[in-house]
Amino acid sequence: MPIKNEKRLHKDERLQQILRTAAALFFKNGYAQTTTLQIAQACGISQSNLYYYVKSKEDFFDLFVEMTTGAFEEYDAEIRSQLPGISRAEALKRKIREGLTLIDSIQDMMLFWYRESGTMGRRQLDQLIDQEFKSNELIRKIIEEGCRTGEFKVEDAGLAAYQILMLEHMWALKRWNLRKKY
Repeated sequence: MPIKNEKRLHKDERLQQILRTAAALFFKNGYAQTTTLQIAQACGISQSNLYYYVKSKEDFFDLFVEMTTGAFEEYDAEIRSQLPGISRAEALKRKIREGLTLIDSIQDMMLFWYRESGTMGRRQLDQLIDQEFKSNELIRKIIEEGCRTGEFKVEDAGLAAYQILMLEHMWALKRWNLRKKY
């Protein structure tokens, strides 16, 4: 049984590498201009080996959505699990730190989403929007609870939450400038 788990772990790691490489190439060259051969070469694998992990170029959209939403759900679940034992100010700090860490780790994918959102299918776009609403809802909840405890003074928790979420996204969009200081 351990051999199966090791194979799956290796397959998942390779798929993650392929996805990150593809996202960087799609962002650099554009989705339409990037070929699966270029992705395979950049990953150091054959094109036929690439097709073991990804059935077609169009599959990248679904895999990117799955990877992105899964990562955000994992980070948000971790923060939710910590809520009972920490102040709302500490919860908000952690949520922002975790959000920035995640976005930093998938920044090429985030840039891909912003650049290619017009070419995505409606289903994939809806999944990303739904995940954004979920992340925003967690931040809003933390802020509202912090207002009730007197930790925060905010008139519109929903708007404040959305601004925080967009500031997290700015890391990917403005990393070239922000990296100088942070």
